[in-house]
Amino acid sequence: MSTTAEALEACRALLGDDHVIVTDRARTLAAQDVYRSGALPLAVLRPRSTADVVAIVRAAREARIALHVRGGGMSYTDACTPRDRQSFVLDLRDLDRIRNLSVHDHTVTAEAGSTWAALDAALAPHGLRAKFWGPMSGAVATLGGGFSQGAATFGSARHGSSASTALGFEVVLGDGRVLDTARSAAAQRDGFFRPYGPDLTGLFTGDAGALGIKTAVTLQLERRPGTKGSLTFAFDDFRSLRAAVSQLAREGLATEIFGVETALAKLAAGEAALTQDAAALWGVMRAQGSLLAAARQGWRVARAGRGFLGGSHYLANVLCEARDARRLSLTLADVRGVLAPFGVEVANTMAAVVQSTPFPPPMVVGPHGMRLLPLHVILPHSAVDGFHEAFEVLRSAERENLHKHRAHLFVVFAGTGESTLLYEPVIYWHDDWLPLHHETLPESMRAVLQPGAPNLEGRAYVESLRVRLIDLMQAHGGAHLQIGRAYPYLRDRAASFVDLVRAIKRATDPDDLVNPGALGL
Repeated sequence: MSTTAEALEACRALLGDDHVIVTDRARTLAAQDVYRSGALPLAVLRPRSTADVVAIVRAAREARIALHVRGGGMSYTDACTPRDRQSFVLDLRDLDRIRNLSVHDHTVTAEAGSTWAALDAALAPHGLRAKFWGPMSGAVATLGGGFSQGAATFGSARHGSSASTALGFEVVLGDGRVLDTARSAAAQRDGFFRPYGPDLTGLFTGDAGALGIKTAVTLQLERRPGTKGSLTFAFDDFRSLRAAVSQLAREGLATEIFGVETALAKLAAGEAALTQDAAALWGVMRAQGSLLAAARQGWRVARAGRGFLGGSHYLANVLCEARDARRLSLTLADVRGVLAPFGVEVANTMAAVVQSTPFPPPMVVGPHGMRLLPLHVILPHSAVDGFHEAFEVLRSAERENLHKHRAHLFVVFAGTGESTLLYEPVIYWHDDWLPLHHETLPESMRAVLQPGAPNLEGRAYVESLRVRLIDLMQAHGGAHLQIGRAYPYLRDRAASFVDLVRAIKRATDPDDLVNPGALGL
């Protein structure tokens, strides 16, 4: 067994001093996700190849040092935050190459540190994109993080989460072995057909990095759409909203379905800076393809302003795509036909902005500079109304406490395939920012938004509310994507299930050094 100092020296010899970072600032940032801080790691390591990762794992194993794997750091679930000081943070953002692109087969193999935005930009000249092509934080979120955490957003209405579109992973296991879940050794061919025997690729999707370190992923691609369009509908009550979204999901007409409570939208829109509005408007106009279409859409957005929020309680935004304008027009007409019995069409300001700028700078704080904590649960359509009623009972009971602690609780939702809905309670509260917030928030936004004063009581209240909301989700049999160490993955599972998962962890990471504690392991 080697010492910690020896492990550090081994990593310096391998990576160079520039890629073994021990400054207080770097270690502080690496110890945080968007929600809170963990323990300071011994160092931040930035490998540039799979071979580097293998050597790091072996050195860490020899010295019994835990490895916490980090991509863009956009988690809210302690997925990558260290638990104690005897750890390294493995920052994979230098593993960002595209290894192979098959335009003919519609597959791409890219390294796990690539951002979703960078991959999308690289595929665009070929007229291709991934079937699931990224979360909204894709400007900084990485492929490895997206598959480890089960990302959702762009493409989710049709394909669900990122997990459904992976063909194979290259994974460094906790003992230093390299596993490729789909590559043919004989033909040296990347994955092209996932269900070939037991699904080992699926084993590493949504694993919160607990089962190994993803270094590359092979993805299924599709043709980029020729044109895009969007609609926004307003609803008086949640039941009408849910019924409309359920019907629309079953029809398979949308690429994305997402929405908010209008109370949250009004809070955000009411404080937006003029420069932000102008930038968003320009993005909408640029995305239209022709000058005339751009002018028309730009005028529509500008004319709507913040009036698009109306007097309703919920908004549903629907993004659609098609090969040409005629097909798009027919699709949008079908969407209107589905939604019109339940709600009222309003100006599609929000939907148009999202569609024109899918990967904006990450918004790691909320309106008025408030801290935010999104939670989520995935439920079948038949169970959503019951959960919402239970959530409203809890929210009503907490109204006084929310006010006391300068906190807010709103609902956001998104479609995740034909049969499920992602229901996302989001807690906002006034508090000081973490260093990660200062580092990540764009300079233009830092000029508009300011952190609050430290609010320790409010912070403690948010944590207690987080636990109760997760318990409520569990009581309704919900599932989760970004599990990390926040959601009780093993709670209420059959003994045979728990035994198998723990056995897999022992097989892939015998010393429990890779993301220890993730998945509750």
